[in-house]
Amino acid sequence: MTVTAEIQALKEAHRKTWASGDYPRVAELVTDVGERIVERAGVRPGSEVLDVAAGTGNAAIPAARAGAHVVAVDLTPELFLAGCRRALDAGVEIDWITADAEDLPFEDERFDYVLSSLGVQFVPRHEIVARELLRVCRPGGTIALGNWAADGYIGRFWTILGPYLPAPPSDALPPAGWAASSTLRSCSPITRCS
Repeated sequence: MTVTAEIQALKEAHRKTWASGDYPRVAELVTDVGERIVERAGVRPGSEVLDVAAGTGNAAIPAARAGAHVVAVDLTPELFLAGCRRALDAGVEIDWITADAEDLPFEDERFDYVLSSLGVQFVPRHEIVARELLRVCRPGGTIALGNWAADGYIGRFWTILGPYLPAPPSDALPPAGWAASSTLRSCSPITRCS
């Protein structure tokens, strides 16, 4: 199997995993992460916002409540029904689009804010998705991600669980890799696109 075929198989496995069970209930446990991302990013009324790997809208909904026009994308459209219900309950409108974070279907420099609440960390190739986030962010815009820390409870859990899971493709990184100091190097948690 080629790396591309391995990556596609991994993405399909991820999609099926997120579509199974009751992920929307789990997402309710971490809605505060999306709210904090929107607050820290400083989302403004009238701005264009993209929530990548949006799930049920934990960043999209508070961004829309802040008065932004929001597009939410996810590889797992099965989550959109719960997201639409949550948006309706919040009194906001969001455009929900099925899309791969490694190949976003938007023109360059479209969004003022590009956000992800515990989402893009699960995309297998972090470098590719990071380039996509930068590509769709306007000059002077903001990229803000909430990710599990490698040395936190969830990161340590994955470290323990990792040896018992199928080996990922050679160019895939673990979810907590986004928060590893070697990955972040000199990046701040909020990135201003320039």
